[in-house]
Amino acid sequence: MSGRGEGRMKKRPFIIDCDTGTDDAIAVIAALGCEEICVRAITSVNGNARERDTSRNNRNLIAYLGMQVEVAHGASSPLYPRGEYYDDTHGNSGLGNVVLRDAEEYLYSEDMASEVIRRIAEGEKGDLELLVVGPMTNIAIALTMYPVLKEQIKHIWFMGGAVHGGNITTCAEFNVWVDPAAAQIVLNSGISMTMVGLDVTEQAAMKREDVDELRVCGTKGAVLVADILDYMLERYANGGEDALMHDASALAAAVYPECMDFEPYFVDVECGSPYTAGHTAVDVRGRTGKEPNVNVAVGIRTDEFRQWLKECVRKC
Repeated sequence: MSGRGEGRMKKRPFIIDCDTGTDDAIAVIAALGCEEICVRAITSVNGNARERDTSRNNRNLIAYLGMQVEVAHGASSPLYPRGEYYDDTHGNSGLGNVVLRDAEEYLYSEDMASEVIRRIAEGEKGDLELLVVGPMTNIAIALTMYPVLKEQIKHIWFMGGAVHGGNITTCAEFNVWVDPAAAQIVLNSGISMTMVGLDVTEQAAMKREDVDELRVCGTKGAVLVADILDYMLERYANGGEDALMHDASALAAAVYPECMDFEPYFVDVECGSPYTAGHTAVDVRGRTGKEPNVNVAVGIRTDEFRQWLKECVRKC
């Protein structure tokens, strides 16, 4: 893990755009523990839960950790609304059965997500990176309102899509399926980006021993992650999804890429068909004749990833 702990190095400025459910919260905590990056803001979006819940989760989480990070509201619906689709994967409000104190004294940003992205990108003069771990609605809105962002955002690291298959339909991953039009706008923006999809994230499962290690650590961040993982493992025991670190995998691609393998591919999103909407068309055979526009994660060394993630959480 080269570069960790080198305090003299300038930290990389990040905005985290998220629909804070269980694994999103763990990714945020890990990001706040990463020595390589500075989280400038956290913007919320509709996805795993309604935006009013994801934004509240972000505010309460940052207040619980005692951090000073700008928290902003974002899009409350996709570009083309889908209606009601929320389920109980992340519990009623997004954090499973974990309840954080409602920190009303921690004020939201006066700006919406798109304006926060514009303002910070302008100030960082081409160094800003985005960690996008929910539907891409906020990013698409920002790019549409402020086309200059295409030159001001250094890189987008996103959790979404898949080379093969899906988890919400036979061919669509959830984050892209919620707002395929937004994903298409972002993927075709020309911004340098890395995709971490289900092919990798469905291998990134935490274990009971990880929960025990974090609980023994005893820090506020570690205990909260242990509580969330307890919920996720109980969910899995009852036939639900495993304790998959979808969103922390995208963070790992950004700061610990040694635990993954990547390939450059041309990627686009299907928006029209009701059967394939949200499908990420990854041109693994070069049949489109188009130049690669995305660095796609294709493999992960799970044990290395788990150790890295626990280290970050311990440092939050």
